Amino acid sequence: MTAAIPPFKSLVTFDAAARLGSFSKAADELSLTQSAVSQQILKLEELLGQSVFFRQGKGVALTAAGELLHETVREMLSRLSAGLDRIEPYKNKDSMLIACPADFAQGWLIPRLEKLRLLLPKTEVWVITQREVREIDRIDVDLVISRRPIHTADVECSALLEDYSVAICGPQLHRKLEKLAYPAVLKAAPLLFLESEPEWGGRLSEAAIKKLTPRRAATMDDSRLLLDACARDQGIAYVSHILAERLLLEKKVMALPQIARAARRRLWLMRTRLAPRSIYANDAYQWLLQEGLFIPNL
Repeated sequence: MTAAIPPFKSLVTFDAAARLGSFSKAADELSLTQSAVSQQILKLEELLGQSVFFRQGKGVALTAAGELLHETVREMLSRLSAGLDRIEPYKNKDSMLIACPADFAQGWLIPRLEKLRLLLPKTEVWVITQREVREIDRIDVDLVISRRPIHTADVECSALLEDYSVAICGPQLHRKLEKLAYPAVLKAAPLLFLESEPEWGGRLSEAAIKKLTPRRAATMDDSRLLLDACARDQGIAYVSHILAERLLLEKKVMALPQIARAARRRLWLMRTRLAPRSIYANDAYQWLLQEGLFIPNL
């Protein structure tokens, strides 16, 4: 038998009291009286058939059942909040949503965003990097840029950019390393690793690492952190050229050509073949394709 679902208001009140450890503080947060909070909690406990709080000094603490319930309620409210955030752009009919990898957004799209705004001055661009979109028709986005192409009947998929890994370091460190040949250069400075690429982007096998015994400066879970560390002369990193492009152009990081480049998965641009959500999506699609043709020779 399925348990009765408590009223939403009771769950919101319960969450506030659980987070704050106080009925009075929950009342202040929710603009209610303390009596109203107490009544909501009482109704919740009656529906559940057990207590979710016990008194603790001037406040309250969760019972074992209350802790289990609060874990579920927090997850529910978090997912609801995320869902509301996702529909926020629909308030603005001139919005356009682009889902793309974070390294592409930071290294390529954001530096060119002003050019896109000049092309479409009325458009508010939403850049979404938190998740990888696999189906345009089920996830509300206008354009998708990904290293995993979507090949379905209702999605148009075009090759956008080739990418490769490049070894980089800060300008000061570069002056010390530029005349060193490979692999000696790898022993002359600390290496910065990406957690998801323990073999340094495939450049160094486990056996090669044991043989060279390089100095490992740090391992990070985000390639953008590696880029920042390189700009601060903290070591050599092997990162996406697309991510590093802007700082390479600005000479804030320098490439080490004696360390060979390695191909990475290319980027693809996708849009729906159905009527687009945004009237600007098709113009932006063509602009991205044209802009992607111009790759600086670094």
